[in-house]
Amino acid sequence: MADWKEQSLQIWRSLGKKQRYLIAASAFFVFAVILLWSYWWGGRIDYVPLYTGLDLKDAGEVVSKLKEMKVPHQIEANGTAILVPAKDVHRVRLELASQGLPRGYKGFEIFDQTKFGVTDFQQKVYLLQALQGELTRTIEQMAEVEKARVHIVLSEDSLYKKNEKPATASVMLKLRPGVQLSREQVRGIVNLVAHSIQGLKPENVTVVDNYARVLNDQMETPFTTGAITVTQLELTKKIQEDLQKNIHTLLEQVLGPGKAAARVNVELNFDQRTIDRQTFEPVADDKGIIRSMQEMSESYRGSAPAPGGVPGTTANIPGYVTGANNQSNYEKKEITRNYEINETKERVVTAPGTIKRLTVAVLIDASIDRAKQESIAKTVASAVGLNPSRGDTISVESIPFSTELQERQRREEQALEQQQRQELWLRVGAAAIGLIALLYIVRLLVRRRLQKEELEVVTIAPPQPQPVPAKSKELTPQEKERLQQREAVAKLAKSKPEEVAHLIKTWLAEE
Repeated sequence: MADWKEQSLQIWRSLGKKQRYLIAASAFFVFAVILLWSYWWGGRIDYVPLYTGLDLKDAGEVVSKLKEMKVPHQIEANGTAILVPAKDVHRVRLELASQGLPRGYKGFEIFDQTKFGVTDFQQKVYLLQALQGELTRTIEQMAEVEKARVHIVLSEDSLYKKNEKPATASVMLKLRPGVQLSREQVRGIVNLVAHSIQGLKPENVTVVDNYARVLNDQMETPFTTGAITVTQLELTKKIQEDLQKNIHTLLEQVLGPGKAAARVNVELNFDQRTIDRQTFEPVADDKGIIRSMQEMSESYRGSAPAPGGVPGTTANIPGYVTGANNQSNYEKKEITRNYEINETKERVVTAPGTIKRLTVAVLIDASIDRAKQESIAKTVASAVGLNPSRGDTISVESIPFSTELQERQRREEQALEQQQRQELWLRVGAAAIGLIALLYIVRLLVRRRLQKEELEVVTIAPPQPQPVPAKSKELTPQEKERLQQREAVAKLAKSKPEEVAHLIKTWLAEE
């Protein structure tokens, strides 16, 4: 620690006045900035939103209550947002909530304050307000929705079915900045509202945003007959892109990159067809299932002639005639069987979105052998499932490809590589300059330190005799005599140093 302090003091002493002034001014500036920052942020109150999106009535009640509580606050967003200090936000919210603020949209708690003597009309209005409030709260819980309003018209009952009016509802949404609702989310809101109100159908719900744009226009069945919806176009585009990608991948592996291009046009059939078939087949070999059976038998014995048939009709079964006076026997047996007919019922539903017609166009570079066109056409036709019976066609042509795009891409890649190299050299140069500057500063400090040490050594060394100036003032005889004696002693010490040293030791011993 002492060495570090000593080194710091030595470095400080080795600096010049300008450098000392510069370091002192920088330290003072940094200290002043820190002091001002501490004063500014230390004494500043950090305000955070207490409530946002309030209506003016609720905002006024909240502000009045904050004044009673003596809580500092700020009003922003044209009076719809109230800010309080961050340290008080949770405490203030709890206290305001205990007093029922902000009131906002009332839900089913509106019936907690219902008084006796309420008419049916008032009860119906309360129910309508409760439904609207509960649905508004539920929709506002969505992350994409900043504010919502729900308006409901309940159905009117009537003795006659044709005079009944269905329930309807509309939802207005204010979305957060930069957010859009997907079709599934809009459908979810519609179904939420429709299933929360008795007798409300989804088609009677309208959802709009704060720009008056209807959001559920495209919510019909994606394959509605008579109109091409956005979903149909998206499906067509997706099938075309998938087929083109498959062809491009196949040809790129065979011919190489940039040697082929393909385009596919798909015509889809979005008609939904339902075919019911009912087939009847005869019973074979009397082995069917008996549906009904009737058996009738008739017999006669006696001397009278036997009946010859059925009265009124021609007998189908011949009778047996006997003699007039002889005994006769008559017997008839009839069996009727009804069998179940073999019946087959079949319902065939053709799903919409089947391929009605497919056309494929393939271009290959002229550098590819023309003899390969036929094999390429067969390969591509098999890859996409071409069906000539439905009118599918394929065209393969060989033309020279333009290399301008490839050249431009190559030039752009070269320019990008050159720019990256320049940036790399700039970084290396900046680092080298910084390193050189650092070494120069270190060298300067070390040299100053060495110079200072040499100066201290020179200061500690014994003083050397100063030469007599050539021109001096007139000396007195005594001064001249002393000077001559000093010079004589110096010459004697240089010529006979041992004798002079012995003489000095003798003088010191005598003393």
